[in-house]
Amino acid sequence: GGYFKKGGKFVPSLVAEIGEVVETHLQEIGMLKKPGLDEHQQKLVEEKKAEYMEKHAKSGEEANDEGFPKGAQLCKKCNTKASILMDGCMTCLNCGDSKC
Repeated sequence: GGYFKKGGKFVPSLVAEIGEVVETHLQEIGMLKKPGLDEHQQKLVEEKKAEYMEKHAKSGEEANDEGFPKGAQLCKKCNTKASILMDGCMTCLNCGDSKC
């Protein structure tokens, strides 16, 4: 089973969602370190996203509610529909994961 939550994130089960809520709570109270990209990686992902959106805005392609392209595929790393083909390589515009 599984389902997509608001924001395009795939949750494989109810138990996984409960675990995610507990993990988020522990991160918010400071018991766990928040995973994420450092400043340099975040800047690079934002540049790639802006470049892709600018290139495809001319053709009339729109973004979805989360700000990612409508044709984006599910990223295997962050489970968000934000993975697009860029420069001949699948690249996630959310977490920066790339096959190349």
